[in-house]
Amino acid sequence: MNQTMREILRLDKMPRHMHDVLTVPSKVYFQTYFVPSISMHQEIREMYLNFKLVNRTLPVLMNVSKRNGLYEGIVVPITVRDEYENQLLKSKKEAEKIQQQTDEAYNKLLGLLEVVEYKQQQLQDLNGELQELATRNELTGLYNRRVFRRNLDAAINRAELFMTRSFSLLMFDIDHFKTVNDTHGHLVGDDVLREVARKLEYKIYSPHLVARIGGEEFAVLFDDPNHQKNCERAEELRCYIEKSEWNSIGITVSMGITSFRKGDQSSQIYGRADDAQYTSKRNGRNCLTRI
Repeated sequence: MNQTMREILRLDKMPRHMHDVLTVPSKVYFQTYFVPSISMHQEIREMYLNFKLVNRTLPVLMNVSKRNGLYEGIVVPITVRDEYENQLLKSKKEAEKIQQQTDEAYNKLLGLLEVVEYKQQQLQDLNGELQELATRNELTGLYNRRVFRRNLDAAINRAELFMTRSFSLLMFDIDHFKTVNDTHGHLVGDDVLREVARKLEYKIYSPHLVARIGGEEFAVLFDDPNHQKNCERAEELRCYIEKSEWNSIGITVSMGITSFRKGDQSSQIYGRADDAQYTSKRNGRNCLTRI
């Protein structure tokens, strides 16, 4: 080791061995790489080592060749590379910090998305409830008068275009329902209406439509061009209401039924069914009249 090298390393005396001026990692690297390589290739090119100074380390590149049984080497300080590597390490730490912040922000965003999805589901549920309230009678759960009118108009339009899509309209109300309310109270009357609705749902189902269109008045749109069959369905329903068991008070109904006629408006077919219903009332109630 020449004087220049000792001055760079700030050594007062010549070290006994190369190991004495190397950092621990460089010692290991020197032992495992330098010795085998110099023996095999007779030279070392750009070996990166760290020398120990008093308060810091000195990174160097070392080139060594074997000549005449001696090792000649050149050591070049590479502080710029060290600074570059330190800057890379610093940048890596900053990148890791940014990644951590990004992950935290992403997780927070996922949490917010879950909240938004939950709120959207709540909104959909509320919209569903509003839709239900807009189309269903609150007491009975049957379709309301507005839905009935809309479906009646649609049925007329279909039947005008295709005679095979003819239909029948059944209307009926509960016999002596005012007496039920006056005698037993409106709570019992409400129970009767709910029971009628359940019996209707049990006997009449899709594609036919059942609706409560007034206080004790109900309507059924039979989506079947066979009017005779629809009349049989209506009579079967009347008998079922009369003879089935009741949790509240047993009642009977007066019914009127008619079928679509070419050129009908909703008011005309509705009027015929209504007239048929009142004919049943005049004929003693608890019966079905066909028009």
